[in-house]
Amino acid sequence: MDNNSNIISWSEEFIKKEIMHIGDLKAKGHTAKYILDLNAFSYEALEHCGLPKSYLVPTAEPQKMSIEEWDAHTSAEHKWEYDGTPFMDRHQRDRVMLGLIFSAGLKHLLEILPSESIQELKKLLILK
Repeated sequence: MDNNSNIISWSEEFIKKEIMHIGDLKAKGHTAKYILDLNAFSYEALEHCGLPKSYLVPTAEPQKMSIEEWDAHTSAEHKWEYDGTPFMDRHQRDRVMLGLIFSAGLKHLLEILPSESIQELKKLLILK
């Protein structure tokens, strides 16, 4: 077995263990908020277990976040740049985005969006 195969095998086993651990937590009645706030599992395992990207629900007005919620919605080191790309992957991008919109509020988002973006957003909402 070459090194790449060993890494893939190890990675698959690691994710399987995370999935089992998440399943145990869910079986014990722990909420998605509790599990996500642990900030202890890979995005792949969380997604496989059907957990949402976030439990935050942005509203029109800004909402406060606890430090635990902020930690769960940002990278472990609070670094957003990686090799010239703002986020390492779509999961991290989506969670940070939801956290920022949650804390700023949807009204503020609309206030800072260019009018062209608002028009695009209207088109997308009509299609939904």
